[in-house]
Amino acid sequence: MQDEERYMTLNVQSKKRSSTQTAQLTFKDYSVVLHWYKILLGISGTINGILALTLISLILLVLCQSEWLKYQGKCYWFSNEMKSWNDSYVYCLERKSHLLIIQDELEMAFIQKNLRQSNYVWMGLNFTSLKMTWTWVDGSPLDPKIFFIKGPTKENSCAAIKESKIYSETCSSVFKWICQY
Repeated sequence: MQDEERYMTLNVQSKKRSSTQTAQLTFKDYSVVLHWYKILLGISGTINGILALTLISLILLVLCQSEWLKYQGKCYWFSNEMKSWNDSYVYCLERKSHLLIIQDELEMAFIQKNLRQSNYVWMGLNFTSLKMTWTWVDGSPLDPKIFFIKGPTKENSCAAIKESKIYSETCSSVFKWICQY
């Protein structure tokens, strides 16, 4: 009988220990889970922030400022005054843009459709004496397969559009211009 009581007491004590150990293990498990939850929540917040900033940036890139026309993800501004090529170039730079760079015939058609007159209009193309070639303001060369320059090509020559053609003109001449970004 004494042995039975001893057995019951030991059995109850061992059951108490195992339930305490289980509670401690569960608390540790929750602690680890909570730690990982915090990490994942932080990562999720960072990803959401990056996505939000990306979305805002894309919206701003797609929208054009007032008085600018949008075409194929680019914005265009057509001047009403007249300046030399260099002054036109600076004017565009001051507005975080550049003189017009035409990539293809579709873009040229858009420009022609929106030109209000048949006078010369400066674009971002000039003849560089260093390279002895026509170069866009972004540094890329003109592809002669797409566009042909009419008129004499010489030092201090800049390109202007007139009636869907590109002409070589003296950079000091004054014409209207087109800015683009």
